[in-house]
Amino acid sequence: MFRFREDPGRLAAMTPRPAPSAAAAWTAGTAYVAGYVLLDAFSFVQPLLKLGITPWNPQAGLTVAYLLWRGWREAPWVALAALLAELLVRGATAPLGVLAVASLAIAGGYGGLARVLSARCLRFPLETRRDAALLVLGGGATALVVALAYVAVFVAAGPLPLSGSSAAVARYWVGDVNGIITLTPLLLAVHRSHRLPGAVRAHGALCAAQVALLLSILVFVFGQPRGQDMQFVYLLFVPVVWISLTWGLAGATAATLVVQLGLMIGAQRGLSAASVVEIQLLLVTLATTALLMGAVVAERARALEVVAAREAEQRALLAGAPDAVVSTDTGGRITSVNPAGVRLFGRDDAQLIGVTAAELLAGLVLAPRGGRHGARVQRRSGDPIPVDVAWVPIEPPARPGYLLVIRDVSEREHAQAQLRERDTALARAMRFALAGELATALTHELNQPITALVSYVRAVDILSQPIADRDPRLAETLSKVGREALRAADVLKRLRDFYRTGSSALGPVDLRSMVQEVVDTYGERAAALDVDVSWDCATASSVVGDRIQLQMVLHNLISNALDALAMAPAPRRLALHVREKDGIELLVEDNGPGVSPELLDRLFEPFVTDKSAGMGLGLAISHSLMRAQGGALRLDRTGPGGTRFVVQLPTRALSRAAA
Repeated sequence: MFRFREDPGRLAAMTPRPAPSAAAAWTAGTAYVAGYVLLDAFSFVQPLLKLGITPWNPQAGLTVAYLLWRGWREAPWVALAALLAELLVRGATAPLGVLAVASLAIAGGYGGLARVLSARCLRFPLETRRDAALLVLGGGATALVVALAYVAVFVAAGPLPLSGSSAAVARYWVGDVNGIITLTPLLLAVHRSHRLPGAVRAHGALCAAQVALLLSILVFVFGQPRGQDMQFVYLLFVPVVWISLTWGLAGATAATLVVQLGLMIGAQRGLSAASVVEIQLLLVTLATTALLMGAVVAERARALEVVAAREAEQRALLAGAPDAVVSTDTGGRITSVNPAGVRLFGRDDAQLIGVTAAELLAGLVLAPRGGRHGARVQRRSGDPIPVDVAWVPIEPPARPGYLLVIRDVSEREHAQAQLRERDTALARAMRFALAGELATALTHELNQPITALVSYVRAVDILSQPIADRDPRLAETLSKVGREALRAADVLKRLRDFYRTGSSALGPVDLRSMVQEVVDTYGERAAALDVDVSWDCATASSVVGDRIQLQMVLHNLISNALDALAMAPAPRRLALHVREKDGIELLVEDNGPGVSPELLDRLFEPFVTDKSAGMGLGLAISHSLMRAQGGALRLDRTGPGGTRFVVQLPTRALSRAAA
């Protein structure tokens, strides 16, 4: 079927169209009347008693098309045209009043048909079976009514005998019906005639063959001797059906029009009136078949256009879709994939077609009712891509299978991971804030008791002078108590200042003396645990830092090491030494059991500890103190062989000396 492309809005419902102006109405009406009279003159073949009772009335087709286009209210023009045809073409001898009544019967009948078809929303061009059937049934019924009325007028007036009325009705009816079926659809589609030359040029050979076959059969059929007129009429079905299937409704009506013209030429060359009427009755069937067949072909062509348009839209949607869209058969083998799928899987179409979805999406099982599933796409290069897969079954009449929509969720998971990191950082900040509040509160609450404690220690030292000579250890012990009490006060004050302002009191720090002082503090505890403590600070004499804060860090590391060694078998060792590696580093290592694996990722977070009596603040505070000074604290290694922490001291060293 060769078809013409139409605009989507061309199949508007047929409604009466009022003329835009009186001049336009008169122009259209005058043109119609002239066309009616000319057609009547051309088809006035084998008339009955010089009346409009002929075997072919193409003016009926013109009338129906005009009223459908202009509206049923234009029926007065029909009456005028019919009356002029009676007077100018037929030369009827009946009185003018009788001719006027007959003309009014024609106008009233076809005006009523136009109104009924308009109310039934007949569309044009007639390219649906419904529209074609409405025209055939409505035209046939109306033509019968008009034929009865027309014949009755002349029977009543006297020119036509009653005995011949049945034959007259049949002849009039068959002429009008063929005129309507043949000419009306063609005239309603005349606005598309500009497309015909291009289509004919595109398929010139086919068109020439069809025309040649039709004309050959017409010559053969109507060239038979008198009395054999009806024997080969059925051969006309072959070219007419072929043309209808090829060109649709336009071809069907054009072919039947050519047949009618051939019949009229044959009638003028000697076909009997009876033969013409019989052939016309057969051609009613031919014209109806061709019209309905053309409408079916047109419907199919239009349906194919709609399907093609929807397929084009779907292809565009799939091509532009950001998600991978994959169709599979019932076994899960891929039958098609969109460009996003090609990009996602990292393979071209040829490599994906035939591959099962389970091979690309590990663990995916396509449930018959559809569902959703998380999976990972393993590409040939690169890490697996997390995806979210949703699928639905494809039901007949389409090829059974599944339609999968696969969405890359790597960005979403990355965003979620970032959100979790931010939540973790916020929680860490809140815990540090809590530690700061705790340090401030402890400083406020303990400062006064520690001050009192120092005063009491000094008082005891003074009171014990008379007996100090008896036991020198007393004075030494009281001196240590005083120093530790003062150090505790300094620690609390420095923690309060650090968490309040984030500042450190930087200055030169003698590394040897600081380490010696801290190690001496833990001498008795180390001895009690049978821990061999060794230290070597020969590589550096002085650094820039906050002495109190450095002491706090070192106190914490040594205390943690002794706690770990308390649970370790002998021999127990604790070593401190300094090395130069990207600056000055102080190493604190032991041969204890190591850090618990559960704590490794959160070792420097506040309130993280595996000690039953610990608060989990020591390492967190030490880590913050070192960062504030421009240094660092990190875990260098841990395991069954022991643990080593590295204190990266501030890089602003004042002097270095070799041993």
